[in-house]
Amino acid sequence: MYDDKELAKGIILAIIREAGGKLHNKTNLYKAFYYAHLEFARTEPGYLSGWPIVHMPNGPGIDWCDRLLGELVADGLLEIKQVTKGKYAAFLFVAAQVPPRISLPEGSSEAIKKAVTLVDGKTAETVSEESHRRAWERTKNGQEMDIYLDLQDDDEYRNRAVLFEKLGPLVDDIFGG
Repeated sequence: MYDDKELAKGIILAIIREAGGKLHNKTNLYKAFYYAHLEFARTEPGYLSGWPIVHMPNGPGIDWCDRLLGELVADGLLEIKQVTKGKYAAFLFVAAQVPPRISLPEGSSEAIKKAVTLVDGKTAETVSEESHRRAWERTKNGQEMDIYLDLQDDDEYRNRAVLFEKLGPLVDDIFGG
């Protein structure tokens, strides 16, 4: 999971580059990272990365994000500025012109592009509210989320819940639960 640190940093840079080289709000970065993983899973086999996405009070967040951002800044690949956005202070993430040295999985470009469109021009409050989906609601603060629950439509989710409810007692009988 944490073996994907370089890949996670590459995804963060790709998100900022896709947003025109600048992205406002850490919250928007978190949500774009979350959506990129969902969009990739929707269209490609496998996962965009194994980097944990965790429950935070305002929706999905990138685990250990400050460490990732700090390393990107130290490597000269990212600049972080504090700016005023309306009546709030916000971060502005600016990608350096240095070409990325991390190759991303095939198909990630489209997933990242779609993710950026989902947060583009929206306030942190709006993207937070929009990200409060099934996986976030089922997870406690600080815990890793099973974000792929959010790919299931409501009928599929209900059908699986009924199936698991029926299978639960059988599994308990088999394994002595």
